[in-house]
Amino acid sequence: MSKKEHVKKVNAVVCAYFAHTGYLTREEAKELCGLDESHFEEAYAKAGNIFNKIGTEPDKGVGKLFDHLAKEVDDYMKHISGYGIA
Repeated sequence: MSKKEHVKKVNAVVCAYFAHTGYLTREEAKELCGLDESHFEEAYAKAGNIFNKIGTEPDKGVGKLFDHLAKEVDDYMKHISGYGIA
């Protein structure tokens, strides 16, 4: 899988998170990330994990969103660079 595909997966998790919040529809999120159904489902599940964790910690703000996002996309980031960061 190319680095471009892993970047798309990171983007898909972010887009899918906004679908879980109701800001985007599921279809809008899928369209924005440009992944096929099976890869989008993976991202949607990861976004659901983030949404569930944020829901139990609503007072933690955007910092917690990024903490949870980082954990969910860590494997993708390791494929983009050897260090887990772009």
